[in-house]
Amino acid sequence: MLSSTAVRSNAHARKIARNLCRRILATTLLAACVFVAPAVACVSHAPLHEVRLPRIDSQVIENLQRWAEGDKDSWSEEI
Repeated sequence: MLSSTAVRSNAHARKIARNLCRRILATTLLAACVFVAPAVACVSHAPLHEVRLPRIDSQVIENLQRWAEGDKDSWSEEI
C-alpha cells in the first residue's frame, strides 16, 4: 500500500509541476505581449504618410453658397 501511495503522490506532484510550468510560460508570454511589444513599437520609426488635399476652388464654393441661399425657402417649408 505504501508503494501505490508513493506512485500516486509522485504522479500528482508531476501534474502540479507541469501545470505550474504552463502557467509560468503563459504569464511570460502575456507579459511580453503587454510590455515588450509596445516598447518595440515605440522605438521603431513608422513611415510618414503624406496627406494631399485637393485645391479648393473659391468659384465653386461661391456657386454652392448661392445655390443653397436660393433654395433656403423651399428647405424651410419642407421642415
